[in-house]
Amino acid sequence: MTALIQSILIFLCGPLVAVVGTRKPFLLPILDGFVLVSISGMVLLEVIPHAMESVGFAAIGLALAGLMIPTIIEKTQRGAERQAHDLALLFGVLAILIHSMIDGMMLSVSTSAGEQSGLTWAIIIHRLPEGLAAWWLLRPSRGRRVALGAVILGALLTVVGWFGGAGLQTWVDTFPTGAMMALMAGALLHVIVHSTGQRTTSIKGAPWLSAGGAMLGILFIYIAVFDPSHSHSPTEATQDFFDTFMMMARTSAGPLLIAYIIAGMIHALLPKATVDWMGRGSTGMQAVRGLLFGLPLPICSCGVLPLYRSLVERGVPIAAAVTLLVATPELEFGAVLLTFQFIGQPFAIARIIAAAVLALVIGLLAVKYIEKSVGPPSETPADDASVPLGKKIIAGLKVGLGKLVDSTAPWIVLGLALAALLKPMVEDGDTFAMIPGWLQVPAFALLGLPFYVCALGATPLAAVLIVGGASPGAALAFLLTGPATNVTTFGILSDLHGKRAAILFAVSVGLGAIGCGYAVDATLAWSAIEVVPQIGAHEHSAETEGSVFDLANLFLALITLLFVTSVFRTGPRPFLGQVFGIATDDGSGGDDSCCSSTAQEPEPSPGKG
Repeated sequence: MTALIQSILIFLCGPLVAVVGTRKPFLLPILDGFVLVSISGMVLLEVIPHAMESVGFAAIGLALAGLMIPTIIEKTQRGAERQAHDLALLFGVLAILIHSMIDGMMLSVSTSAGEQSGLTWAIIIHRLPEGLAAWWLLRPSRGRRVALGAVILGALLTVVGWFGGAGLQTWVDTFPTGAMMALMAGALLHVIVHSTGQRTTSIKGAPWLSAGGAMLGILFIYIAVFDPSHSHSPTEATQDFFDTFMMMARTSAGPLLIAYIIAGMIHALLPKATVDWMGRGSTGMQAVRGLLFGLPLPICSCGVLPLYRSLVERGVPIAAAVTLLVATPELEFGAVLLTFQFIGQPFAIARIIAAAVLALVIGLLAVKYIEKSVGPPSETPADDASVPLGKKIIAGLKVGLGKLVDSTAPWIVLGLALAALLKPMVEDGDTFAMIPGWLQVPAFALLGLPFYVCALGATPLAAVLIVGGASPGAALAFLLTGPATNVTTFGILSDLHGKRAAILFAVSVGLGAIGCGYAVDATLAWSAIEVVPQIGAHEHSAETEGSVFDLANLFLALITLLFVTSVFRTGPRPFLGQVFGIATDDGSGGDDSCCSSTAQEPEPSPGKG
């Protein structure tokens, strides 16, 4: 009973914290950042993985539906914004309430032995953001009574879960709560990330304060989910996701850091003569020059986007820039070498030819649907001979490690997270066992479109696919779409050229990869494919020798520092706004949330009477 009382008291502390925040305005940005990160983290690392245990990968689709459907309605159905937001808010609050009942049930089970275990303390600790989120979401739009009623109902449902105990657990196991919670969790994410009604931008130092709250949210998630000091261990799906995410982040950190530095140096030092050289001749020659310019660069898919953005802003022609965007990660030297090692010479040669042809074709097609320039070429120190070399380098580093990080970091994090979720589908041969042979090529090309993985990382996965029964053409299609297209690419291209151009780019790469895959299946004999047994090896693996591992960790620490600095510089909501399309409050007092009607009156801050 002590654990139940403690849980309810912690839950009720949430609204009290919000009320105190209104008395001390500097606390509002801190609370906003804390709620944003802590609730999002609990959804991604607890609720969805638990749902996956009962409904499998369908939980991801249901969560995405709950996240995206309200947004789609808001963007396409004028006049339905408020209704869509209200529905998402209802589902989000229901998710908190049902989770409260499940918390009570788990508390009862965990204390059945008569002592408070680590699991008990973990449940009690994470009740704080639940109560805070319920009040934070409902108080501004529905008033104090509704918010207070929801909080009291959450406390009562905790009691119901406690006294229901094992009997209620049996009901939960038989009822499709996994699917329902996944859908509601997605809706809760939608409401949390789009809750811009809290007026925090007018507070001095709001980005820093909000980022500080976000860091507290990250610390809270670690204590509640991953802290080894208590016996509450994360689910297997959560641990696999975390391990895969960290492995890919460690793998990508070095190339990404190099890419930011190279992109900054190109912005500052690339002479106008080189830009003019890439723009000479026909469109075909421009594409060839983009291919040649990108070949020697040691950059894979995790780093080519900052370079592409820098080149476009310098005025490099679209044909050259897009060809470089596709070819540089596809033909990265380490990836090609790994292909020879893992899958054999015939397949490696086919990969080189297909990647070069695809890059040139996409570069030529891009000029049809991408405007020549997103604006006038940016002025850089490289254009002024009187600027000292040292100042040019400093200016370039400010662009590469500052501006480019701000515009790409959230997309990179999202891409890595999606790749970590999808990787089990790629490695599980049973997932694709029922795909007919003639559909394998388009199926794996489609799989690679959102999959954020560098060409080096994709090569062992391609070997896994072939061993699992995929055709060489299907593996090649995955190798072509995986490094060339992903969520990050879509976001950056949308930002630079518009969503239509980003969609056409993805469609062009997908269709081109399918054509190359079918061509390889028609010309390359199965007997020519010899996958070596060590298909799990990876040049960037964390299991390599100590010096490489330490260097990889150093790169990861530096990239993490750059990304955290970006969050403090911009604030968590603007940082995430690039991904979710969140309209931030400009401080003018108007409600510009994408979930709100423009005619709506400004909402009070949480806790105000």
